[in-house]
Amino acid sequence: MSELIVNKDDEKIDVCVLENNLIVEIYSYKQGEESILGNIYRGEVKDVVDGMQAAFVDIGLEKNAFIPIKDAIPKTDVTKESQSIAFKISDVLHVGQKILVQVRKVPTSLKGARVSTHITIPGNYIVLMPNTDIITISQKVEGNEEKDRLVEMLKRNIPEGYGAIVRTDAVGINEGEIKKDINELVEKWKNICCKYEEDEKQELLYNEHELVSKISRDLITRETKKIYVNDKELYQQIKQVGLKSEESIQFVDSKNIIQDQGFMSSYESAFKRKIWLKCGGYIVIDKTEALTAIDVNSGKYVGNKNLEQTALIVNKEAAAEIMHQIRLRDVGGIIVVDYIDLLNKENQSQIIKIMQNEAKKDRSKIDIKGYTELNLVELTRKTINI
Repeated sequence: MSELIVNKDDEKIDVCVLENNLIVEIYSYKQGEESILGNIYRGEVKDVVDGMQAAFVDIGLEKNAFIPIKDAIPKTDVTKESQSIAFKISDVLHVGQKILVQVRKVPTSLKGARVSTHITIPGNYIVLMPNTDIITISQKVEGNEEKDRLVEMLKRNIPEGYGAIVRTDAVGINEGEIKKDINELVEKWKNICCKYEEDEKQELLYNEHELVSKISRDLITRETKKIYVNDKELYQQIKQVGLKSEESIQFVDSKNIIQDQGFMSSYESAFKRKIWLKCGGYIVIDKTEALTAIDVNSGKYVGNKNLEQTALIVNKEAAAEIMHQIRLRDVGGIIVVDYIDLLNKENQSQIIKIMQNEAKKDRSKIDIKGYTELNLVELTRKTINI
């Protein structure tokens, strides 16, 4: 069971996901600002660099966007990373060429956005992929029988020239609902194509981040039992698209629901560099351009047996908290954890097992690589960016 808090103040809107009376995900939106992740643009190629196997595309932002070769060639041609080696970027793109691209990574102070010609349009139950015939299914979907049912259902209903990713929320959904989702997404894609063909001056063709739609599609699930909203306009909008039971969506007359309901400590931990553990140890989280580094320290905990046991106790608590924090902060990319050294391989396995169990709670894909030769734990996680 989960709950949502939608809290609006003068500066931003916070959307918090709660599980077992604990905030596990936070998505913040500054007033008047929206993320461009997922937006679709008409771009113009400004530079093609064979040495980088990439090009730079003007999509109307301050910095030109970056597109690597694997995101410029057709999706069916890059099922394996090595196949992109057969292409040269200058054979695919040329300066002045107009292309339809989607933002995959938002720009930073140092770099422009990263874009792709592999368009994806998310719906309630599937993610539509135009111009390909690839059909895949979320790794979170369990059971071969259900997987086969969903794939066959999709094949019967998806038009030629489209592929799709089946989302976890499709589990148990009937064919009529899946077909409706497909038709709505295909129509949305056709409208994007019409804009691209008809208005050469328009750069932004599709805005992915209409907040209420995102909340409805990505955060309200069958597990959502209650939604608390402190803004009357947002309350009415979410009620239109959210849970059918009006009792499940509650307007709360509060300046700060998060504070009034006693969740500020959990909320504020998402923005701290140093997180204390109940045992007295602590973790330190540092995000860089290349990766996120997490250090585990024994802190005030000195133990009462031996060094190995002391390290194990701190590391076990840290492992659960680390997985909670990377979900809470929506950390993506490479993550490296420096646990307190464990000499016993069985003890190391316990730490990995805890991380794997906690990863199952995360809606994002997490790949735990395990301990390296340098006694560090490496993992990767895909950013959700709702």
